[in-house]
Amino acid sequence: MKKLVAYHLVTILPMMIVMQLFLYDYIGWGNFFVLFVLYFFVYRPVWDYRRLKSKGLVNREEFVKSWGFIRFKYVQELMFKK
Repeated sequence: MKKLVAYHLVTILPMMIVMQLFLYDYIGWGNFFVLFVLYFFVYRPVWDYRRLKSKGLVNREEFVKSWGFIRFKYVQELMFKK
């Protein structure tokens, strides 16, 4: 259970920080958009790949071949299972 909570914190916390920075006008639309894209297309797929690989569900070739979208096939395993 601790690993599941740690995974959720590591994956969600950066986006929460970016959203707070945007809401309180510390960053503008352009910076928000760049950070948003980096989060969803770089940061989050890397962490999802690491978790799926540690569970033995995907290998690097499958993940890269699908451009990281194979992670949507394993949402149940990523979000809810230890």
